[in-house]
Amino acid sequence: MSRNKEIPSNWKLPEVITNRLGSSAGRQRVIAEEGHILVVLHQIPKDNAMHREPLFLWRDADYKWHSTERGNGIAVLTDYLERYEALEEKLDQQYEKAVNASDYFDLLELVAPVQRSVKNMSNTLQAAREAAGSELIDFRDKAEELQRHFELLYIDCKNGLDYAVAKKAEEQSELQKQALQVGHRLNIIMALFLPVTAAASLLGMNIPHGLETSSPWVFGSVVGIFGALGLVMKYWVTKQS
Repeated sequence: MSRNKEIPSNWKLPEVITNRLGSSAGRQRVIAEEGHILVVLHQIPKDNAMHREPLFLWRDADYKWHSTERGNGIAVLTDYLERYEALEEKLDQQYEKAVNASDYFDLLELVAPVQRSVKNMSNTLQAAREAAGSELIDFRDKAEELQRHFELLYIDCKNGLDYAVAKKAEEQSELQKQALQVGHRLNIIMALFLPVTAAASLLGMNIPHGLETSSPWVFGSVVGIFGALGLVMKYWVTKQS
């Protein structure tokens, strides 16, 4: 198995650790063997990046810490956690500005991978504290606090997305209801005037039917009869509805 190229070449790790590590960093975890402790963490996930850039912390047999970032030992964890804090504040501001489902969905795509990374990082620092002792307590506590914050932010974004979708569905349902009401009114109007319209069409045809010379009351009677038929049809339509 080839040596991990992300580990500094001047680190004298026991072979049992390098064998467990493999050729890539892999998931966030703690490897403790022969008095050495190797902590594998991930940097903040980048957009659409499959590979997670690692951060290695190594405590040698002399209880001296080393890291792959600039700094003195485990002090690099301060800057590491502060970068997550800054990202949390930025995402919180985006959450406050979100107004529709698209905004919440885009925000969830950013929060979800970070939330998973912070959760695994918190578990890793807890395991590191158990292996290394009390010197990692403050960092562990800060990681747990970040984990809670990102979990709450994820839940808030998810709830915001669900509310926006439900609100949009409710608006669409209300529009459909209004369209049905308008269509129902049109059906009533058509049912009411259909007989009269049919009668007017028949009487308007150039066919002798004897009503041309009839008295006005005959015309009124015809209109009344067909108007009554319109009322009957209106009652039938409303009853069917």
